[in-house]
Amino acid sequence: MNLTRSLPACLALTLIAFTVHAADGPPPPTVSQPSGINLGGTSFYDGFAGPPGLTHQTYLKFSTASSIRDNGGKDNRNFDNPKINVITLINQFSYYSPDTIGGGAHLGWSLLVPVVSLDGDFGDNGVKLKDNGVGLGDVTVGPQIQFDPIVNAEGRPVFVQRVAFDTILPTGKYDKHKDLNPGSNYFSFNPYWAATLMPAPRWEVSWRLNYLYNFKNNDPASSSTQVFEGRPVRDTQSGQSAWANFTASYEVFPKVSVGINGYYFRQISDDQVNGDRLSNSREKVLGIGPGLFWKMTEDKAFWLNTYKETGVENRSKTDYAVQVRYVHKF
Repeated sequence: MNLTRSLPACLALTLIAFTVHAADGPPPPTVSQPSGINLGGTSFYDGFAGPPGLTHQTYLKFSTASSIRDNGGKDNRNFDNPKINVITLINQFSYYSPDTIGGGAHLGWSLLVPVVSLDGDFGDNGVKLKDNGVGLGDVTVGPQIQFDPIVNAEGRPVFVQRVAFDTILPTGKYDKHKDLNPGSNYFSFNPYWAATLMPAPRWEVSWRLNYLYNFKNNDPASSSTQVFEGRPVRDTQSGQSAWANFTASYEVFPKVSVGINGYYFRQISDDQVNGDRLSNSREKVLGIGPGLFWKMTEDKAFWLNTYKETGVENRSKTDYAVQVRYVHKF
């Protein structure tokens, strides 16, 4: 079987992200992007899917952060020596029908179940955020449409794509008295378009363009009393966001490719607290690093991805992240 025809579909990676927006004085309410968004979770050959049927993938990621950035991209002085370590284990099941509609489109679905370990540590001379330990994260599920590859005159695949309509469900462990939770406690809608372009033999360029709409959290979490404009905080809503995961790689040996993988995330509307806008609350981050892909057999594959973040605003800054991913076809 052709290498690219046997590649599995990719989906989201859980990333714990939170926002603290002030640089001085008591911090305003904390409003979080959902824990199930897939920054850096997808990688090389993202537009391809495996052969029809059921596929299982396992993701394991470790990330560590030692700073929290404010709206200006500088260290937030409310925190003293923050250290946040996150380990995420994800099992994903995907299915694509062998039948086609419209001349080459396959209907399918994907289910992603994460388990998250959070470890937050803060110095004594600033705000301390309490973590909620280890627990189930928010499940992501949704229908997908996988298109057959477009091939050139020589029969080589040159372009393939997929569209998906994922929903992030508030199934994760959640404690309203903790600041860092595996779960988000609200629904999110996360459609995306993934594609791979192979402009020349042994080369690939892939991208996944995401949109995110978050619904209200009617029981926001915090280890301290939260007040906004003189009133208790009764609900929060994270702003809408858009981001791109991207890769470029070259097959250096048969079945082994190396390249660059990254993501660029930008929040496009302000967070809300009690229905009112929270100014200077938009998150932004660029993550990039080297990666590797190895097609072990016709029905097994392995990815290694590393990332370092820059240009961070209104969120924790990841010093480095390492992810391994393994897939096999049932």
